[in-house]
Formats: sequence, C-alpha cells, structure tokens
Amino acid sequence: MYGNQLAGLVLAAGGLMLIGSAHGVSMPLAGFLLTLAAAFMWACGNLVSRAVGRYGPMNQLAFVVWASLVPPLPLLALSWFMEGPEAMSAALQNISVQTLMALAYIAWASTLFGYSAWNLLMSRYPVNRIAPFTLLVPLVGLSTGWFVFGETLKPVHFSGGALLMIGLLVNLFGVDLLTRLKWKPA
Repeated sequence: MYGNQLAGLVLAAGGLMLIGSAHGVSMPLAGFLLTLAAAFMWACGNLVSRAVGRYGPMNQLAFVVWASLVPPLPLLALSWFMEGPEAMSAALQNISVQTLMALAYIAWASTLFGYSAWNLLMSRYPVNRIAPFTLLVPLVGLSTGWFVFGETLKPVHFSGGALLMIGLLVNLFGVDLLTRLKWKPA
C-alpha cells in the first residue's frame, strides 16, 4: 500500500467514525455488524467480477442480471423464517406507490445501472483507483436522507463527510494534490 493510500484510508476511516458517532449508542450492534457484513460481501463481489473479467470481454449487464437470480430464494426463505407468512402476506396486500417506486429504483437504477457501471469500471481500471469511490456511499445516503426525506444532519455529519472527502482526495491524488495546492510541509 502506498503512503497516500494509507493516509487517505486513515482520514476516510476517521470521517466514517465521526459520521457513525452521531448515532451514539442508539445504533444496534446487529445493524452495525450487518453493515460490516454487507461491505465484506461487496468486496467479495468485486473480486468475483474482476476474476470473471480476466477471461475476456464480458457483458456487464448480463453478468448483473444472472447474478441477480441468486439472492431471491434465500432472502424469501429468510423472510419466511424471520417474519412469517402472515407478515409477508400483509406486506404484499399493502403495497403502495412509494413501495413500487422504491422497488423500481432498487431494481433499475441501483442494481442494473449501478452495478453494471461499477463492474465495467472494475474490469477496465486498477482496483486501487476505483474502489476508493465506495467511500461516497455514506455521503450519498446522508445527502439523500437530507434532501428527499428532510432528515436533520448534525455538524458532526458534515465534519465526517468533509474528512471522508479529504481522505478520498488524498488516496486518489496524494502528493500531486499537495503540489497543485502549493502546500509544503513544515
């Protein structure tokens, strides 16, 4: 790992800790652990898409569509086990327009477009140049909550977001960034 990547990682981790600290102890441990597990699974997915891409050109959209056939059955079984058939039936009977819009966004925008574009970038560029952009996910989530749902952001969210962005810039541009800003260490 290069020095600028390590420095960027430390800065971004500090920003994520600041953002996470805004929730204090009200964040359930299970939710936090599931979030870490999701990040780990995304990393595994990135490794799979890189490995598959090494065998030649690949249709990224087709890859995402075929990979999307895997999760529905285990998730349906998990929902059946944890929620029960009554809750599943009630949820299906009370589908709203907002729910359908959320499903359309998840299916089309984030899954088909987002993952296809992400896999395309991962197949064409070095991972260490693309993966740091995952740091934008918490910022997009906070911004969307703020703009769309009117959630209140605290100063610590803005501080953490700024530190996260600085970490991303240091990771990507390192010494070049400091040179362009004409900053010289003391």
